[in-house]
Amino acid sequence: MMFDFAIIGAGPAGNMAAWQLAKQGYKTIVFEEHNSIGFPVRCAGLVSEHVIKMHDEGILNEIKGAIAVFPDGKEIVIGGDRTHAFVIDRHIFDSSLAEKAMAEGAEYILGKKVKKIIAREFFEIEGIKARRLIGADGPKSLVARQFKMGEIAFFNAIQGYGKYEMDEEFVKIFLSNEIAPGFFAWIVPADKARIGLATLNKNVRKYFNAFLKKLGASTNEITAGLIPFGLRKFARKRIALVGDAAGQTKATSGGGLYAGMKASVILAENAEDFLEYESSYMGSVGKELRKCILMRKILNRMGDKGLNSIAVIVEENIDLINKYGDIDYPSIVVKEIAKRHPFKTLAAIAKAFI
Repeated sequence: MMFDFAIIGAGPAGNMAAWQLAKQGYKTIVFEEHNSIGFPVRCAGLVSEHVIKMHDEGILNEIKGAIAVFPDGKEIVIGGDRTHAFVIDRHIFDSSLAEKAMAEGAEYILGKKVKKIIAREFFEIEGIKARRLIGADGPKSLVARQFKMGEIAFFNAIQGYGKYEMDEEFVKIFLSNEIAPGFFAWIVPADKARIGLATLNKNVRKYFNAFLKKLGASTNEITAGLIPFGLRKFARKRIALVGDAAGQTKATSGGGLYAGMKASVILAENAEDFLEYESSYMGSVGKELRKCILMRKILNRMGDKGLNSIAVIVEENIDLINKYGDIDYPSIVVKEIAKRHPFKTLAAIAKAFI
């Protein structure tokens, strides 16, 4: 049988692509290297309302706000007025999304790590043929490597589950280059607290152990992974990338579920024209991802003194942050703050380049 689409990877982006394509009547097959969909989990599982509107299975907790801890120890409470995010069970979320795809006729092959893709006038994977190929196979994407879709950088991330006394309606983030150089650490409340951090430093376990010691906490079920930093070329005539494989994650927070799942929706809308998929995506969500990359570069040049100065701006503008804050579109609130404090914002940015 000749399939219309072969998808490598059954994470949220791959499953969403399979569901959307199968709904349109395309013969779709998905290859997943693990024996079970949704394992292992290398994600804090904190998502926005945008994600839940696309797929609402596996919700564990509603988050009303965040407590940001800056390098000097200052804590600022953001939100608290409404539900700003949701904590999900990734196994339930991913597997139920795959079930939607299967219900529309998509086929899945589990426990099969794709090591080679033969490209002719069609693609052949493990003896199965398809007209078009979609790489949803994560940061170290085989599809991206084999077809030279570009190189990107990565944050090194680690997370475990443990006990930590906290308000179940608030996440806690730690902004400090001593704790997590180039990124931040987090505690997400769920049935067990999800404690983790990401950093540009490769010795991520050293920082994780120090963070746990600082908290007086311990964790189990520890997983490590990579968060893409940058965007790849993600479309050719018959090949496309979605999700982490494409680098479709926010450099500000590392979140990628919305950006990747939205990419899959846009791809399915342009199923016969992958180049239009890329153009349409970059004209919408991709613009935000580029802004996030710029914001991350500025933040990482500031150092801890700069982050402490950001705390002052945040505290002065809690009303704007609560009104315009959107974890999938962080540039909106930054723009509103810049409009209110143009000179202070420019001064903060300038410090990063002096």
